[in-house]
Amino acid sequence: MRSNDTYKRSAEPIAVIGTGCKFPGHVDSPSSLWTLLRDPYDVLEEIPPSRFNTKGYYHQDSQYPGHANVRHSYVLSQDISQFDAAFFNIKAEEADAMDPQHRILLETVYEGLESAGLTITALKGSDTGVFVGMMFADYEALQYRDLKHLNTYHGTGNARSIASNRVSYFFDWHGPSFTVDTACSSSLVALHQATHALRSGESSVAIVAGTNLLLGPENYVSETKLRMLSPEGRSRMWDADANGYARGEGVGVVVLKTLSEAVAAGDHIQCLIRETGVNQDGRSQGITMPRASAQAALIRDVYARAGLDITSREDRCQYFEAHGTGTPAGDPVEAEAIHTAFFGESQPDCYPDNGVKDPLYVGSIKTVIGHTESTAGIAGLLKVALAMEHGFIPPNMLLNRLNPAVVPFYEGMNIPQQLTPWPRVKRGQPRRASLNSFGFGGTNAHVIVESFQPPQRGANSEGHEMTRPFVFSAASKQSLLANLSSLAAHLEVHPDIDAGDLAFTLRSRRSVLPHRIALTAASISQLQLKLQEPGIELLKETRLRRGPGVKSESQPRLLGVFTGQGAQWPRMGAELIEQSPLASSVLEDLDACLAALPPPDRPSWTLRDELLAAASKSRLAEASIAQPVCTAVQIILVHLLRNAGVSFTAVVGHSSGEIAAAFAAGLLTAHDSIKIAYYRGIYTKLCPTGAMLAVGTTGEDALEVCQLEDSETELA
Repeated sequence: MRSNDTYKRSAEPIAVIGTGCKFPGHVDSPSSLWTLLRDPYDVLEEIPPSRFNTKGYYHQDSQYPGHANVRHSYVLSQDISQFDAAFFNIKAEEADAMDPQHRILLETVYEGLESAGLTITALKGSDTGVFVGMMFADYEALQYRDLKHLNTYHGTGNARSIASNRVSYFFDWHGPSFTVDTACSSSLVALHQATHALRSGESSVAIVAGTNLLLGPENYVSETKLRMLSPEGRSRMWDADANGYARGEGVGVVVLKTLSEAVAAGDHIQCLIRETGVNQDGRSQGITMPRASAQAALIRDVYARAGLDITSREDRCQYFEAHGTGTPAGDPVEAEAIHTAFFGESQPDCYPDNGVKDPLYVGSIKTVIGHTESTAGIAGLLKVALAMEHGFIPPNMLLNRLNPAVVPFYEGMNIPQQLTPWPRVKRGQPRRASLNSFGFGGTNAHVIVESFQPPQRGANSEGHEMTRPFVFSAASKQSLLANLSSLAAHLEVHPDIDAGDLAFTLRSRRSVLPHRIALTAASISQLQLKLQEPGIELLKETRLRRGPGVKSESQPRLLGVFTGQGAQWPRMGAELIEQSPLASSVLEDLDACLAALPPPDRPSWTLRDELLAAASKSRLAEASIAQPVCTAVQIILVHLLRNAGVSFTAVVGHSSGEIAAAFAAGLLTAHDSIKIAYYRGIYTKLCPTGAMLAVGTTGEDALEVCQLEDSETELA
């Protein structure tokens, strides 16, 4: 019998904590995808020669042998032949054999991890799972045309299984890793499998992706024969002129954790996967013919398993991201399924769209970027996540007149044709959306997505701006400079970013790569000044530090040098104690240690008071106070460095600095160190008064001065 905890986990929402994508229309990130979706424009283009020569394969008759009646598609703007092979430790010959779908997938997964704030080191050796939806392998077909010159790495470069397996291999992840092919529902079925892996505990992190590139004519010809494709290259969802779907390229990635794990780790949660489901049409009128009853049953089942009443206005979704391919056979069937699932056989008067509020908004990303096939499900999920985040439902394109076959099922629904505010929900209720994705062989997937309201953050207690390090790293100097330039542009648009949050993310939530630089600033405006073009130009002439590469297991050898008395100044470390909870906690512990000394020995002062005293009242010139205070500050610094993952290979100390050095080396505890420094300071009172002098000279010359007649100086 399963425990209650197991039952709870089996229904736990899944958090989307990171995303990455490449889509037509110069979309290379989720933010640029939102820019396109909120104000869409036509990004359809003639299939470029870099894919294949359409003149040799086009014919207006879809049934003409060896030809397709399509010349236009939605293709990526980037040069898909470009690949950062060195970053992924792949040699040129192997990279050449790799399907570009695999290459861009690798890059986009890394970008998704950056978005999630998960580092390569943190996930290395973990049970992270990889679930990839992939339908076609055009690059493999291209290489088969010349068997004589087949690359040595052809097998590992093109196998669908390797698309997911190579991701696991590069990052050294040990969780489930497989590629799903259920045609156009592939990536949403992969998402369904990932939720099971997370809820069962099989994986603690899951990467779900879809990848789709159009590199050859073969599948155009094949799909044209089935009359699936639009001759004009348009996906007109539910439109009377819909005549097939438009093929599109795209790579999309989402990074997932269970909600409890994401909250515990302090991850940024973009949205929640409330529930997922998959079913099959079974025996319909034909293997490629959809079935409304199966689609409706799936929607109802997923809502029931989520504990939601699909007939309740409060429980149903406010927006439905339809499969919406624009096929004459598929559109009316999906419309019927949605209507049946939510409204049943009757026409309840609480849902009509005749000027009454709260219609069910329905749309499809395919009207903007085309049908990205195996990536379509993830593309729809990214749209929903962005819409929830921004509070607006993006407009659909290409709807002039509703398909008459859809009209009987349209009551209660609305296809937005302009940017529409997300419908208001009751206090405490999340925004909710449904998402459909269907394979042409009858495998259907459905997902319920919800918004997430993070806990309220406490007010910023900082009384003034604090100088912070902003740490950057990249695999090459060129990439590092590009990252700096990109951040500068981002801050121009978003100058209200919290400086502390940005510094933390760059320092703690980014992979450490070979080329590194750190800039210090007390505010975003100061950081912007350092990121201005003249500064970046200067960096181009600067020799940057190159640390160990991604593959290196070596750690930098650091020497810790600890100073003695004489280097202190009033309010030394005060800002650190006031701003850092860890520093304040360590200091409190050291004060408690001194307060526990035998009554005759206890100090009449505290380390905190002496460190925070104004310059006019500071007693740091007194050795009996300066020595324990200096040691306390150095103990705090060692704690902070350890907390940041910095450790010393060796340490050296001068005078009282030897005490802190011994602590850093693990030879003394913090309590023993502060006691030694305290008593050392007390006993200096028994010594005759004197002075110390730091002189810039050689030891031999200094010794000669000390040996002069009547000299009372000694060489320390």
